[in-house]
Amino acid sequence: MRSVGAALPKALTSLGIARRTREAQALWLWPQVVGEPVARETRALKLTGGTLLVTASSPALAHQLHLERGMLIARLNERIGVPAVREIRFRQSSA
Repeated sequence: MRSVGAALPKALTSLGIARRTREAQALWLWPQVVGEPVARETRALKLTGGTLLVTASSPALAHQLHLERGMLIARLNERIGVPAVREIRFRQSSA
């Protein structure tokens, strides 16, 4: 007989819950990774296929974050625990 701890990861994966949990974690962790001042000016919208879509309040901020995306990806993945984020795309928010 297998323990619940051994069976749970496979069950979560088969249901697609593990992937959705990582997606939610990326969105939730974004403000912690970038810090409060940047978090007020940005918003992580969704993680799809390893690409995190983030809006920024200005083109200059979007460009600056684009230059720092390697470090941001590493920080997010470290906190998530798996390489869930492979790319970050930035765009200016419409509002």
